[in-house]
Amino acid sequence: MKKLFFILSFLVVAALQLQAHNSNDTTFRRLKVGASIGIKQMTPELMKYAKSVGISCLNVSLNQFFDKEGHFNLKDEEITEIAKNAKKAADDAGLEISAFHMPFGEHIDLSAIDGAEHERVVALHKKVFELCRILNPKVVLFHPSWYLSLNRREEHISQMIKSAVELNKTIKAAGAIMVIENMTGPQLHVTRGGVEYERPLCRSVEETMEIMKRLPSDIYAAVDMNHILHPEKLILALGSRLKFLHVSDGDGEHELHYLPCVGKGMNDWNAILSALNDVGYTGSFMFECHYKDLKELPECYNELYNKWIAQKKS
Repeated sequence: MKKLFFILSFLVVAALQLQAHNSNDTTFRRLKVGASIGIKQMTPELMKYAKSVGISCLNVSLNQFFDKEGHFNLKDEEITEIAKNAKKAADDAGLEISAFHMPFGEHIDLSAIDGAEHERVVALHKKVFELCRILNPKVVLFHPSWYLSLNRREEHISQMIKSAVELNKTIKAAGAIMVIENMTGPQLHVTRGGVEYERPLCRSVEETMEIMKRLPSDIYAAVDMNHILHPEKLILALGSRLKFLHVSDGDGEHELHYLPCVGKGMNDWNAILSALNDVGYTGSFMFECHYKDLKELPECYNELYNKWIAQKKS
């Protein structure tokens, strides 16, 4: 009888400890660590190495196959073959392709005002997705626009929304979700090559939220931490509409894409991790930054996470 009582007591204590542990995990949620990579770099060797150092998932892009005019450098069948090989390499290594990053550029602009150009861009995105559909991503990410012509911002917003609604049909049919990424701000005007433009759409928390309100509720958002100062503010504003991240450090104005742990950028990582936790974000911590070795990414996440935990408990 005493032996049975001891066993029952032990089980009760163990259950309480497990409950406390699980509660702690919920309070301080850990995320899967991901890496952004060009599809051509997805060799079997690199994929196996990525898995071995703690990478769980990937954000795959193929912008490298487009020229400055927004045209493929390869034939359709070549793109499809590359996608097949990339998918096999990831699967064999046990890596999940979390997201497919759609191509972007001056001539791949969802907000194009000209009717014929707008139709061409939407058709191009559909074609790219079909060629790479074998990747089977959970998330398909789009830039909302390129740099804009002056004083026509509302027209660009309307065209982008029109494009997103149309493309979302294709994305949903494949069982994925569509996300729109915030872009660099916050100043409205910028000079490139001696020509003045307006910055791309979703350049601030306010504009991003206004555009998201005008989009269907099943089109979501991605936060690029290189594109905005204080990304935690956008994370909190988006709440459950946030479905994806691009993790890097910067100053909110330039394309710097620092690895967070090198200490060059201005992001407050404790505030960012708290914001992600507060909105219940459960997606991947997807790095899109400069690094020398893939192992630096999970190492950096662990460093950020541990510092955040220490700060929360202090």
